[in-house]
Amino acid sequence: MQSWFLLGAVTKWPSVGEDYCYDLAQVRFTVRRTSVDWQSLKIFSDSDGSEMRTHLSPTGLLFTTLSNETVSFEKFFPGLEDLISHMDCTELPLRRPLEYICDYNWKTMVDGYQECLHCAYAHPEFSKVYTSSTYKVLNKHNYSQHIAKPDEPSDGLFIYLFPNCTLSFYGGGMTSWRICPSEDPTKSMMEFDYYHTSPVGSEEFEKYYKFTRTVALEDLALCTRAQENLNIGIYTEGVLNPNKENGVAYYQGRVLEMCSAQYEEERHALQVSVKLSLDSSSDHHVGGPPLA
Repeated sequence: MQSWFLLGAVTKWPSVGEDYCYDLAQVRFTVRRTSVDWQSLKIFSDSDGSEMRTHLSPTGLLFTTLSNETVSFEKFFPGLEDLISHMDCTELPLRRPLEYICDYNWKTMVDGYQECLHCAYAHPEFSKVYTSSTYKVLNKHNYSQHIAKPDEPSDGLFIYLFPNCTLSFYGGGMTSWRICPSEDPTKSMMEFDYYHTSPVGSEEFEKYYKFTRTVALEDLALCTRAQENLNIGIYTEGVLNPNKENGVAYYQGRVLEMCSAQYEEERHALQVSVKLSLDSSSDHHVGGPPLA
């Protein structure tokens, strides 16, 4: 859990004094705004009421971490704030949040997000606006920058935030999603937030929402089918395209690094525990009564 997680734009919590309750990786917490100033947003653990670590970006995004041992936000996402400095998220109200269970592992979804080889045939309307010929992925430290329109930095900017969040600016609005694992490895909880300057029901918002939601539903169908094939073992290991699937390679490498580090930490702790137990047992016999 030593990561920083994007919770959303500050417009997601508009009411002063209201409690907004969340659950992330079985950790329950509450977001609360204590004044009209969005910089007053704080997060409290539901288990003991203690204040949790947070980071508010100058552009108006709220992040949190579930561990006191997590490195600073700047070290975890170096350069991220500069990348999105031209975007003012405080002017983008949350218009439509969605939450639902999906029939795929959270890593299956990230695999699909981190490449656009499938876009031409899987997302036909998207590909008319954001062509694969200009689409590329630049991997940073703990995040990936997806570029669809190099000449328009405020349109077609997609950011993957390790391990399970995204932030996208396209179609005239902003979208973020977070995918959370469940006890069943073949299912996940998807949480979408759609932000836009225009209100729900307006032509501008509904056009944006229809466009972005179509892409999301196409991805949902793709990931569901991919997970079905994974469940029956139809896939075999293969080589990733170093140019078109570099985002997938980076993300999978980070997962492997963190899992390996956790394994080594637990293995070392177990070895120390066994050694202490054996030393204690040896000391007990040395100082015990003589054998009959």
